[in-house]
Amino acid sequence: MLIEIISVHCQAGIVHITALDISEENLQRIERVRDDFNNVEINFVFDTHNRTSLQYLYSWLKRQKSVKTNNCSTWGEALHSVEGTISTISAKYRSWD
Repeated sequence: MLIEIISVHCQAGIVHITALDISEENLQRIERVRDDFNNVEINFVFDTHNRTSLQYLYSWLKRQKSVKTNNCSTWGEALHSVEGTISTISAKYRSWD
């Protein structure tokens, strides 16, 4: 899913990423229903206590260009460096709450 990351925060080992869906399918839907480009915020949740979730988050962060260029040495730096970027992320971790 192609997204634009708005904010990232971590609390008690749970990483929350808030983003906008900017995929082509979503843009076509907005045009079709003439929604005046009111994008809905999407939330992604990664539980770092879960091994598979942690592995995906770690590999996703390593692939991000902003993390590489800023030479981030901590999780906090890496997470905050992706704010405002456009990226692809698995819909598996989307929170429907």
